[in-house]
Amino acid sequence: MIYRLKISQVEQTCLFELSWEQGRQLTAQLPFPGRLTERYATWQHLYRCYYQFGLEDESGVESQSGLRGRTVRSGQVVTPPPDWQGQLVQAEAMLLADFQDWLRQGPLFEICRELSMTTRAVAMSDQGPRDLLISCTSMALERLPWETWEITQAEKKSRAGAVAVCPWRISRLPVTVPEGVARAKQIRGKASVLVVLGDATGLDFQSELKAIDTLKRLADVHLLGWTPGANPQRLKQTICDTLQASPGWDMLLFFGHSNEANTVGGKIAIAPNTTLSMRELTPYLQQAKERGLQFALFNSCQGLDIAQTLIGLGLSQVAIMREPIHNRVAQSFLIEFLRCLAQFEDVHTALQSASWHLQTNNALSFPSAYLVPSLFRHRAGVLFRLHPVGWRAGAKAGLKSCLPHGWPAPRLRTSLLCLLTLLSLVVPSDSAVARRMMARRLWSQAMYRQLTGNLASGKAATRPPVLLVQIDQDSIRKGIPSGRPNPMDRAYLASIVDRLSALEVRVIAIDYWLDRPQIENDVRFSQSLQQAADKGIWLIFGAVLESGSEVGIREDLASLDWVMQGYTNTPRWYLRALATRRTCYIHCPFTYLVALTQLTLQTPLATAITPTETRSTTLRTALLETIQIETIQTAPQSEALNTLYTRRLSPLASLSRWWHQRWLHPILDFSLPPVQVFDRLSADHLLSADLLQLKAQFDWSEQVVIVAAGDYGEAGTDFHKDYSALPPAIAYWHWQYANGSKVFTGGEASAYAVHHFVQDHWVVPLPTILMVVIGAISGRAIAYGLRRSPLSSRQQWLSISGLSAAYGLISLHLYITVPILLPWLVPTFTVWLYYIPPLPSRLARFG
Repeated sequence: MIYRLKISQVEQTCLFELSWEQGRQLTAQLPFPGRLTERYATWQHLYRCYYQFGLEDESGVESQSGLRGRTVRSGQVVTPPPDWQGQLVQAEAMLLADFQDWLRQGPLFEICRELSMTTRAVAMSDQGPRDLLISCTSMALERLPWETWEITQAEKKSRAGAVAVCPWRISRLPVTVPEGVARAKQIRGKASVLVVLGDATGLDFQSELKAIDTLKRLADVHLLGWTPGANPQRLKQTICDTLQASPGWDMLLFFGHSNEANTVGGKIAIAPNTTLSMRELTPYLQQAKERGLQFALFNSCQGLDIAQTLIGLGLSQVAIMREPIHNRVAQSFLIEFLRCLAQFEDVHTALQSASWHLQTNNALSFPSAYLVPSLFRHRAGVLFRLHPVGWRAGAKAGLKSCLPHGWPAPRLRTSLLCLLTLLSLVVPSDSAVARRMMARRLWSQAMYRQLTGNLASGKAATRPPVLLVQIDQDSIRKGIPSGRPNPMDRAYLASIVDRLSALEVRVIAIDYWLDRPQIENDVRFSQSLQQAADKGIWLIFGAVLESGSEVGIREDLASLDWVMQGYTNTPRWYLRALATRRTCYIHCPFTYLVALTQLTLQTPLATAITPTETRSTTLRTALLETIQIETIQTAPQSEALNTLYTRRLSPLASLSRWWHQRWLHPILDFSLPPVQVFDRLSADHLLSADLLQLKAQFDWSEQVVIVAAGDYGEAGTDFHKDYSALPPAIAYWHWQYANGSKVFTGGEASAYAVHHFVQDHWVVPLPTILMVVIGAISGRAIAYGLRRSPLSSRQQWLSISGLSAAYGLISLHLYITVPILLPWLVPTFTVWLYYIPPLPSRLARFG
């Protein structure tokens, strides 16, 4: 909604007429104080004296020129007072004080109350500033600084705090304007900008030309101006022809000298002693308007007549300087103005920002300069702004085309929130999309660990707790005569067990399924296992969980009375912990059982049970009963063992599995480098290397040894390969440590799981649905605070971007210290949903 305030002066009385919507109107009468005229005349005189005599140039010398208007001197020049600036600042304060006092008088109460009510309604609806167009019937009223009117308390606080955002944006409108207005041309690609450089006598356009260069990525800029020796009359015709040239211009910029001339609508100096009046330009400006010219800026002196003329021709917006303006002030103004345009702000916001820049950043150098710029606009005109070009513009246009006309932003936000909530409930945690997002999150965490030096888990030992013996391509080629590793040669496994027995290993975990007979080698393998068990070595085998039962090692190979088995078909990339109230007596995860055995052997319980003793139960049952009796029911002898034995998934994690979710389910932390998790040894090297050298190379008695498949193609079954593509985090660590492997094996995943159990490295990801809820609450709170803050639109965007980045850093650090995994993309997107509205108007900004 746009309000129009018409102010008419009849002798010493002013009539205020406020109109809005369809025929709604308020009127008031105020006497015009003669003292205000005197205040303005005094300020105007001191302003012109300061910028003519008192402003020092950049070298510190008082400037005797530089005004972008012709100064007429006659008679004897009176020596200026020593402190033009001090007198100007005082005159400005007195002018503004009397001006505000005049507008606070009682007869204007109803008008101010209506505008204040609109301000509160705007604040509650999260809309931007409102537009007030002021029309003045006399030049004396026109010259007053209406842009400084403190209509509400919000404007007063805003101006006192030097904030470039006010509830009301005041622009100007000629009293009599035609109905027609420059149509808002659809800008496709770069905008077209015509820059006319006028007479440069006493001026310098270098700063402006540099500022213009910043627009060239968004606009096609055409420069036109006088050069020494050129024919002024020919230049006139060139300017006129270029102005009306097809396909037209979107924006016109003029730099140079100009002046008021009521009879010809104002005039501009295009060359020394050569001017061009608006009356002469009228037919060409009309043609330019028909071809899409929407905005003109005259960065020159005394442009009131120029603005009145151009708006009268139907141009949408014209920015001018009401008083003479110094060359350096004009340069500073234009640089800030164009900077805002390049950030896709509209011309009114850009003019406001440039004026505030003069008031706050250049108040000492350029006093009162912020009072001079004004924007004249047509009531029906759409404020001009530049638009992004390239892929960004295409993306915005595509998004806009997907939305129905007038689609309300709150409804869209609600729809997107419902969609996020639904997806977080129905998309399984182990789906391809979820795994990919988790993998990328761990990849960023790995880089953060590398950057901060947190490369080990919180309870890292001197050596990794796992030694992974991999049967790789070289091992198969050199050690298996048949060359067929599937099924794995039992004699080769027997030789590995024998070698490990000689190295005095305490726990051997074999990550192979041995559920099928291999007659020629089974006896040899069974003997090796029996000999290892007789030495007190704990043997643990992989099994498959089918219909609630474990299918594992054949009874003719080994008995579960002196070996153990655990199932290995667990969810990919998750730590297979025990669910609530579940124990390992019936079936037990392979990696959990390996870690539990390893921690048990590090306590005095190691002497309470041995693999080969006679018992009426299986070895696994005896182990669990021993831990239960000796550790839980009495005084715990090992904190680590007690923690692992009593560790269970939360009830929510257990329940979520029924609808294919893994909420609060611990993950394999691939952000830890493999060298911190396990030592790696080729089976061929194990069998061929010198025994003494091997004993010195690893801590065999303290590390659990996992024998598993390497990177050969036949590993696993036809339906379930025992390797996969490298997770991004593992690929990052391979690149860091020059590991050339292209796949990630099941044995490596088991090593990670055993490490996490032994070290109690329990990383729990928070559910996506929970983060959507938190993001929605946070987004609403952040958007509410930012929209009521005194920050500019750009500062608000920077603030919310900074908060998003800060949340990312916090989530990366909490992962290491707590540790929990906080998703970044989904909650951040949810927060941004509350800052995007009103979406249609923001999309309109980008075309």
